[in-house]
Amino acid sequence: MLTRMKKAYGLAGLLSLGLIAASHSSQAACTYKITNEWNTGLTGEIVVTNSGSSAVSSWSVSWQYNANRLSGSWNANVSGSNPYSASNLSWNGNLQPGQSATFGFQVDKNGGAAEVPQLSGSICSGSTSSSVPSSVPSSSSVPSSVPSSSSVPSSSSSSPITAQQCNWYGTLYPVCVTTTSGWGWENNRSCIAVSTCSSQPCPYGIVGSGSCGVSSSSSSSVVTPSSSSSSSLVPSSSSSSSVVVPSSSSSSSVVVPSSSSSSSIRSSSSSSSSSVNSSQGPRLDNPFVDARWYIDPVWSAKAQAENGGSRVANYNTAVWMDRIGAIEPPDGSFGLRDHLDAALDQNANLIQVVVYDLPNRDCHALASNGELVQGPEGTARYRNEYIDVIASIFSDPKYSSLRIIAIIEPDSLPNLVTNLSTPACQEAADMTHGYIPNTRYTLNKLSQISNVYSYVDIGHSGWLGWDDNFGKAITLIGDAIKGTTAGVNSIAGFVSNTAGYTPVYEPFLDSLASSAMPGSGGGTQVRQAKFYEWNSYFSEVAFVQAWRTRMIAAGFPSTIGMLIDTSRNGWGGPNRPTAQSTSTNVDTFVDESRVDRRYHRGNWCNQYGGIGERPRVSPAAGIDAYVWVKPPGESDGVGRAGIIDPVDPAKGFDRFCDPTFTTANGTLTGSIPDAPHAGRWHSEAFQILLQNAYPPLQ
Repeated sequence: MLTRMKKAYGLAGLLSLGLIAASHSSQAACTYKITNEWNTGLTGEIVVTNSGSSAVSSWSVSWQYNANRLSGSWNANVSGSNPYSASNLSWNGNLQPGQSATFGFQVDKNGGAAEVPQLSGSICSGSTSSSVPSSVPSSSSVPSSVPSSSSVPSSSSSSPITAQQCNWYGTLYPVCVTTTSGWGWENNRSCIAVSTCSSQPCPYGIVGSGSCGVSSSSSSSVVTPSSSSSSSLVPSSSSSSSVVVPSSSSSSSVVVPSSSSSSSIRSSSSSSSSSVNSSQGPRLDNPFVDARWYIDPVWSAKAQAENGGSRVANYNTAVWMDRIGAIEPPDGSFGLRDHLDAALDQNANLIQVVVYDLPNRDCHALASNGELVQGPEGTARYRNEYIDVIASIFSDPKYSSLRIIAIIEPDSLPNLVTNLSTPACQEAADMTHGYIPNTRYTLNKLSQISNVYSYVDIGHSGWLGWDDNFGKAITLIGDAIKGTTAGVNSIAGFVSNTAGYTPVYEPFLDSLASSAMPGSGGGTQVRQAKFYEWNSYFSEVAFVQAWRTRMIAAGFPSTIGMLIDTSRNGWGGPNRPTAQSTSTNVDTFVDESRVDRRYHRGNWCNQYGGIGERPRVSPAAGIDAYVWVKPPGESDGVGRAGIIDPVDPAKGFDRFCDPTFTTANGTLTGSIPDAPHAGRWHSEAFQILLQNAYPPLQ
């Protein structure tokens, strides 16, 4: 039995929307929303929701422009050249009652204004509406995001690994000595290979290389990752400005260089009076609705440097505060304030931050052990040096416009449900210095900040999905939260599958989770297969919906929402099943039908998974969003013994990260070999995730 886990769009108007329903009684509520517009184009999305009582098997959409033209689309099969038609993909056509499908567009306005296509033959029998969020900039006023250089150290303060430095989109990094391509890790810091840096467009590249690169004597606003630097901005090269343009990710923007030299410049020192820092307003039921998601420039740069990485580099990923030193790194690399400032500079209004440093952290494993030890000293440091500092930064009025999504302590409370036989977990169950009192302290602090939305980690379906585990987890985690000052109102909801690989759906098995195997005459339950071991939750959506229902029954408000980490649970590629098995052997039937290709559901470290569902809001009933908590490409744990992480030496070697290790379940771990320590960049794993993405990457 598994006991633990590891770790914008738019058309300017209503479209003609049609559904091919499983029965004539099905209805669809069709909603259109512009999420971004600029002078030459716009992006947006159409959400089709099954509001009827029977399933919808497929859907289609058609529309026509006068002058505007489509320049891109995603999450639908789009054909035609005006008029256009869009139909569902294989994975998003079947809509159960209450479920939604979303697809997006990019539109070239073709020199004119945004058009409103005429409705034609719509059979949407539910509501149809359109909306333009007030945050969408007008075509004549594209916001600038270049910070001032007055408070940023110049390149003269650097301590490079070599004599060369790389100007990576406004930030100086050392050039690697031994790494030949992509990013590396040398002399206890990140570096960029000379081949990768040299290939960047002007004005970026090797410092001092002429027109491409910043002169070493320049006072340009770049940040050097030296121990003496205290960067607090996302700097920009002084030779160009930056503008916010739409990214390919849902409801998000990313800062990219602009060739224009006439853009107005907004200094971060004046951001407290900027329009993006207006009052947060009332508490939101779902903070992801109408959000502009932050793009972490550090992770994005690493993804961009990989072959094919640009396809995902502009999606939101969470920022991990996995040690005290991560809040304000002594080497001058990005800390918490830097990320929050960068979010403001991007004109984003949503950022995800993982709170992850409990004493005896990761008590049942070694790969992500933390710096703090159970006891009075560990509790004091966690509260005073970690939580209090984070809460103080979050509460800065400068950040009041940001919706801060706090992912609370992955792996912690679930370990108290299943792993009390482990001594470190027994210590963590202490009610004075253990997980529960310290988590309550965290929630007490964060619940006082109106624009912070806390989501408590609940493992995943392959960990807490068994009936016994499920019931115990509802009680333990529910009571832990009820013991806070604000009680059930101290959280916005729960998050599952953090850094995990469990798919959102098992398309050929979910309907049989509590049923007999076809052809067995009713005598063999599908869930009794070795892969599921009588766990009736085969995937995440059913698990989190059931969890939410039980928590509401236990006294939590009906407004609580669920998040699912979909960063690595896509399970696409050539080995993905395309149909249900016809075998009469239950294990063969499950193995040939399941999209989860792990040897065992308990395998958690550096699996051969794939990029999953892209981050998006309200994908199914009760689910606030699909999110990427674990940044794709970051390792789960080191693959060989004897290697020490110089920045975070508490992280150890766990045999579940060793591909040669046979577990107690009798299977190999299935881990990718030679992985670095948890959180370090793993190029091979990133490429595997791209290759196995599902839905496939375009």
